[in-house]
Amino acid sequence: MTITDEIRKTVTTASYAAAGTADLAAEKLRELRTHAPELREQAQSTFRVYAAKAKETYDELSERGKGAVETWRAERAAAAREEEREAETPEVIVERAEPEATPLAKGEPKDDTKSDTEPPRA
Repeated sequence: MTITDEIRKTVTTASYAAAGTADLAAEKLRELRTHAPELREQAQSTFRVYAAKAKETYDELSERGKGAVETWRAERAAAAREEEREAETPEVIVERAEPEATPLAKGEPKDDTKSDTEPPRA
């Protein structure tokens, strides 16, 4: 087979493949046209189902958001009231005083808890 014959065969085969593709596409479009009313109804039905679910979810999220906002507002108001109370109440600081260290005089007992007036124990 010559190169010209092979090129002619390749081009012819490619042309037939293109024609077959066009024919298949036309067939599918004809089928689609005959099934269009039922496909349209299926699409509308599916749309209605998902639209209803979307609305239900939207309503649930709206109610949840309403509750969340009310909770956040109440928490913020409580925090503000607490801050006001803290601002009104004076802060009292109590410090422990350390005893002053004084040197002991001669003859003075080192332990303050015992007194000289206690009777001796038997």
